[in-house]
Amino acid sequence: MHARIISFAAALLLTTSAYAQTSETQVRAALLPNGDAARLTVVTGGKRAGVKLDVKGKATELFNGEAVGTVEAGYGRVLIALSITAKKQPFQIVMVENGKLSQPVGLPRPNKRVDYPFAIAATATPDGFTVFFQETEADNPSEAHTYMVLLDKTGAVTEEAKEIQVPWWLAAAAWNGNGYHLGLFYAGGGQGTVLSMVSLSKDGAPEQHPDWATQAGMITDLHLVASGKSIRAIYRGAGGRMVETDVTKIGQWGQVTQKSKDLGALAKDQTIAITTKGAVTKIKAM
Repeated sequence: MHARIISFAAALLLTTSAYAQTSETQVRAALLPNGDAARLTVVTGGKRAGVKLDVKGKATELFNGEAVGTVEAGYGRVLIALSITAKKQPFQIVMVENGKLSQPVGLPRPNKRVDYPFAIAATATPDGFTVFFQETEADNPSEAHTYMVLLDKTGAVTEEAKEIQVPWWLAAAAWNGNGYHLGLFYAGGGQGTVLSMVSLSKDGAPEQHPDWATQAGMITDLHLVASGKSIRAIYRGAGGRMVETDVTKIGQWGQVTQKSKDLGALAKDQTIAITTKGAVTKIKAM
C-alpha cells in the first residue's frame, strides 16, 4: 500500500509541475577531473521546457521539450542521462570527456508502452555506470514504471533497459558494494518531503520496504555519497541549508532514527556537487 502512496504523490507533483503552464527549473552538477563543473539545467512546464548543459561557460542544448535528467561523474568522465518525451528512444545517454560531448545514444523501452518521463537517478559502479529511468503512465499517472540500464566505464551500453519493480519516486542512487541504495522522495502527510531509502540487489530487486530517513520538510538536490562502508545523503534543506544524513542502514517505514547534520548555508545560486573522493563542493551558478 505504501508503494502506491509514494507513486501517487509523485503523480500529483507531475500533474502540478512538470506538465503545468508555469515553469520550474532544477540544476544538478558534477565535477570533471580538472575541477570544472558540468551543470545540467532542466526546465519543466511551459514554453521554456528543455535541457541544457553548461561546461566552462559553454552552453549546449540537449533537448527541447519535457524531460528529466541527471549527471554523474566517474572514470574521468561525466555521464548525462535524460528521459525525454519520445515514443521510440525515450532514454538518452551523453558522455562528457576532456570537455567534449559525445553524440547522444538513444535507448528504447523494453515494451510498447508510451509514458511520461518523471524521475531519473544514476550512479557509478565497479564496472561503469547504472541509470534508473522512471516514467508514469499516460492514462494513469498514479502508476510508475522504472527501467534499469547498465553501461561500461566509457558509457557504452552493456545491458539495455529492463523494467524493475521500483514504483517509488526516484531521487538519487549509489552503489553500496553489493547492489544499490536508492534515495526516494515521499510526499505524504502534507508536512513536506520525507527522504526514504531502499536497497536493491545487483539485479535491481528491492531488498526491503522503503524506510523513513528524515523528518518531513524541504528536500531537493539530493546526492548519495558512498565512502568506505558508509553512505551519506547530502541535500538542500529548508532555509537554503546544506544537510547531511547517514543512510547506510535501512530503517523502518514511519520511524526516523538518524539525526541530520547541518553543513552550512547554500546561496540561491549555488548547487551541490560531489568530488570523486566523496567531498562536498558548492558550485555557483553561471
